[in-house]
Amino acid sequence: MVKHSSSAVDTVAIFCQLRDFWRLLQWPKAHSVPLLGQLLDCVCSAALLYADITYQALMETGYFDRLGPFKLCDEMCIAANNLEYVYKFVSLLENYFDFVTLETIASEQHFAALTAQLDSTLSQFQVRVMDILKRVGPQMQEALRKAMFHVAWSPDTLPTPRAVEPLFDYLFHHLCQLNAALLPQNFQKVLSEVWEYTLAELNHQMDGTTSSEEMPAMFHERLHAALELMVEFFHAEGQGLSTEVMQSGGYFQIEQRLQYHRTDTEMLIEMFYAQRLLEQLNTTSGPYGSLAVRAYFNHDSLCVEVLHARDIIPLDPNGFSDPFVIIELLPHRIFPHCNEQQTNVHKKTLHPIFDECFEFSVTLEQCRADGAMIAFTVMDHDVLTANDFAGEAFLALGTIPGVADVGSCIDNFHGLKPVELVLMQQHKKNHPILQILESRSGDRQATEFVKRQKQRFANK
Repeated sequence: MVKHSSSAVDTVAIFCQLRDFWRLLQWPKAHSVPLLGQLLDCVCSAALLYADITYQALMETGYFDRLGPFKLCDEMCIAANNLEYVYKFVSLLENYFDFVTLETIASEQHFAALTAQLDSTLSQFQVRVMDILKRVGPQMQEALRKAMFHVAWSPDTLPTPRAVEPLFDYLFHHLCQLNAALLPQNFQKVLSEVWEYTLAELNHQMDGTTSSEEMPAMFHERLHAALELMVEFFHAEGQGLSTEVMQSGGYFQIEQRLQYHRTDTEMLIEMFYAQRLLEQLNTTSGPYGSLAVRAYFNHDSLCVEVLHARDIIPLDPNGFSDPFVIIELLPHRIFPHCNEQQTNVHKKTLHPIFDECFEFSVTLEQCRADGAMIAFTVMDHDVLTANDFAGEAFLALGTIPGVADVGSCIDNFHGLKPVELVLMQQHKKNHPILQILESRSGDRQATEFVKRQKQRFANK
């Protein structure tokens, strides 16, 4: 089946004659660069003119004004295929004109100009092709939304493979038509576009306005299973999109959010703190100052020394703060009986010296548990209003003396070098874990945690 029209064949035939004529000339290499530049300019200009004429002709059919529903458009397929056919020839010009040899004989400036012109032409062709093909997704959007709604809100008794049948039937019907009408390169572009729109509709159902109490019990389990089936469908046993292409767009964020939705509140909070600890490890400086601490495990007791802080941000009108530090062991699942402790308040200073030691009665196994950490929260004490948040820092318990080096003998723990932690504030106001916890309006633990974290958002 011929998928392009004679105009593309005629255009490429003209270019082939120019290519063959150049080869017949056998012009001396050293003197050929300026002439080859003119020839390349002629071919590129003619190719772009053809692209503009083809694009304009399609525009005059009203194709770009159609909103949907999707219906296979022969004019669209032929126009996109014509441009792809000419594009393929232009992309081979560097081989036809032996750019490898040309680079050795041409000046750097001349060669750069030739490659820039060719790259620009190819780029403009791709823009034209994508402008044509990217209309397919929006035209399918309404049908995809209805089909995805059926997937999400089918009764729990209906298996997910059955729930996705209307969606896959719709996609299979139209994608088969497009596959038959488009060149392989163009079909891959359309397939990628439709994949992104299908993902977007799944995301729309996942993060819709419905509260968590109104969702079926298996709502997110079903969507996650549907996502896995979608990957199989679009991959088509290697005949469709590659795994790399499918996972390069919004897939990762959607899959991650689905995993979060399927996770209970306590574990989500632990995951949030684990991410904060990772941020701490990757933070070497910041505008909120630093906190020097020393922590060690000795004789079934965790000792935490809060030594001093530097460059705490001023939170009072007088240009100072009244700082104190809250020390907390996390996660609470591992340390259920360890209450938070705090230092004394230091008045009117940005460089407080605390020199206070706190003990927590814990076991070595607790300190060595995955995710075990100390959270330090620096607050500004206010008498009449709520205390202000100044910064926070985290220290993994698995790294401290007495835990990291079990069996070694340390005579003087107080002689250990302090650890200086960069204070941080929360900048991700749209953090996915916080968004999901906030949606659990009937969950007191989730609500209180989100409220606490919102107080820690950076103002800037």
